[in-house]
Amino acid sequence: MSGKRIGSLVAGVAIAAGTAVPANAENSTVSFATTGGTLSVVAPAAATLTGGSTIPGGTVTGALGTVTVTDARGNAAGWTASVYSTTGFTAAQSTAIANSSVTYTPGATTSTTSPGSPTITAGTAGSPGANAGAALTAYTYANATAGGNTVAWNPTIAVVIPSNAIGNSTYSGTISHQVV
Repeated sequence: MSGKRIGSLVAGVAIAAGTAVPANAENSTVSFATTGGTLSVVAPAAATLTGGSTIPGGTVTGALGTVTVTDARGNAAGWTASVYSTTGFTAAQSTAIANSSVTYTPGATTSTTSPGSPTITAGTAGSPGANAGAALTAYTYANATAGGNTVAWNPTIAVVIPSNAIGNSTYSGTISHQVV
C-alpha cells in the first residue's frame, strides 16, 4: 500500500507543475537597432603660456589643458591621436615663430577608462607637424578587448622666442589635435 501512495504523490507534483503556465500566454518579438559610435577628440579652446622666460631669446612654457579622446565605436580597432600646427606662432610686427621652435610634450595620462588590458602609449616630445599629414603622435591606444574607451592627458607646450623678437609682443598660434 505504501507503493501506491508514492505513485499518487508523484502524479500530483506533475499536475501542479503543468498548471503553473498561464492558459492564455502570448509571446512578443522585441527588436532594436544599434547605432555606430564615434571616435572624437576634445581640446581646450584656448590656453595662455606664462611659465619660463618670456623675453626675446627665452623659452615660454605652460600646460595646454586636458585633451580627451573618446572612442565609442565599441570595437577593438585602436586609435592614434596626433598634434599639428598650421600657423606656428605670430605677433604683429614681430618675428614669426616656426613649428621647429615649438615643443609639444604629451606627459602622463590624467584619466583612462577602458575594457581589458589596453596598451596606451604617449608619443615622444617634439615639434608639432606643419599640417595634418605630418602630425606628431601624441598618444596611441591598442586593445584586444572590444569596447568603448577614453584617454585624457594635459600636454605641455614650450616655445623658444627668437632673440630678434620685439619685446611686449603678444604671440598666438593654433595647436590642433586629430584622432584616427
